[in-house]
Formats: sequence, structure tokens, C-alpha cells
Amino acid sequence: MENKKTREKLGELGIKPVGGQHFLDTEIGIRELLKEAETYGKTVLEIGAGTGNITEEINAEKIYAVEKDTVLAESLEGRGFEVLNRDFLEVEVPEDVEFLVGNLPFEISSDILEKAGKAQLPAAFIVQEELADKVVAEPGDSEYNFFSFMMNYYFVPVKAGVIGSGNYYPEPDVETAVLKLFPNRERHGVDSEDEEKFLEFAKGMFTHKRKKVRNAFVDARNILSIGKDEAKKIRDELSHSEKRVNQLEIVEMKELYQDFEAKNL
Repeated sequence: MENKKTREKLGELGIKPVGGQHFLDTEIGIRELLKEAETYGKTVLEIGAGTGNITEEINAEKIYAVEKDTVLAESLEGRGFEVLNRDFLEVEVPEDVEFLVGNLPFEISSDILEKAGKAQLPAAFIVQEELADKVVAEPGDSEYNFFSFMMNYYFVPVKAGVIGSGNYYPEPDVETAVLKLFPNRERHGVDSEDEEKFLEFAKGMFTHKRKKVRNAFVDARNILSIGKDEAKKIRDELSHSEKRVNQLEIVEMKELYQDFEAKNL
């Protein structure tokens, strides 16, 4: 059922939702998100503030409302928020931000989650349920892929609840879920200067995620910039060579990467 309140607000502004724009407006939907948002007394940044339906309900000391659409951004002015009329992917997150919140646009949710991971800020987001299931997947799960690995490297992720499609205008074709994200990068002990190379290595291995490490390593040799003969020579000396790539815990991938670096000097 369409939400007339949201439809009328957008109509007054001359805006027709496009692409992955689905505006959350029901009290129950907003409550499901904000009960997971630890914002009290903090400086909060909301991604995709839209008409301000969620923004107005955030209990925080200060709120940055990021909204790409200029008309929507202008409608937020003068309502007690610091409005940033920008694409979040192009915004440098202000240093005083302590928590991220938002109903993320479907089309760029993955990119936003990756940027949030690099920022290492706690967050509560609404995303497509299918994406949430990938984020919280564990090694060995059918959904576990490189994105799952990366999210579990950056965060301890929790799927906190499902929000039905009827809570949106326009109504999406899929269900959504609340993701609560706790920063976790430091726990893994990967040196900051090695992080990019480590994640690129893992990404290369995950291109053959169902194969055993020894075979995936050889098949990913071009991505890893290593010759076939050299890859075959060292594959059996690598840690966890008989495990399948999508069964590797982060610490095991780290050990595999360290072996590769040591033998690739």
C-alpha cells in the first residue's frame, strides 16, 4: 500500500522516485532502524536523508544529513540538520562523526558499505535482505563470497531485523533488512600498509572460491602477478592448501597471504 504522506511530499517538490529510490516512512519501519542506531549524545551522519522522515526521528547531539538530490537537500535546510548536498561516495566523512545511519539506495549499497568499512565507524543501515545475508554469511555458507569476506574483515555484522516492502514508497520488489555494523578491522592485525594488497590477494583467490586453495592459487596467478610454473612450484607449501577458498577464516587467509608474500620476494 502506497504511503500518501511520502507521495504527497515528493509531489509537492516535483520529484518522482527513480532507480533504487525507496523512501521509508512508516513508524514501524523507522523504529526498526533507529532502535539499532546508538546515536544518543553523538554526532551522526545519515546517508540519503531524502524527505527527512528518518532524520527527524534521530536522537543525536548533531546530525549531518547527506542528500545527493538538490531539491531534497534544499527541503532539509532550516530543520536543525547540517545538510550536505553531495553523493556520499564523494563526501569526506567529517572527523566528528561517531555513527552512520541510513536507508541505503539499492544500486550503490555495496559501495557505501565498503566506504563505511574503510572509515571504521559503527553503523545501522537498511539494505536489501539478499545483500544483508551476504554480509553476515560465514565461511562455508553458500552465500559467502569476497564481499562477505571483506565485510567480515571490516566489521562484526549483525542482521538485526527484516522490514517488509509495504513500509516504503514506492514499494520495492524485495524485502529489506537492518544491518548493524561494529568496527572490527584492528582485531585482525593486518598492517595498514599491507591492507590493500591483502584484500586484493583475497579477491583474487575468491575468483575461484569453490576450489581448493592449491588449485585456486594457480588459476588466479594472473591476478596475483605470478607465473604458472612458479605458482605450481609453491602451491603445496601454502597454508591451508587443501581447504576450499570459501571455507577460509580471515586469519587463515592472512596466513596464506603471508606465505605468498614470503615466497614471492
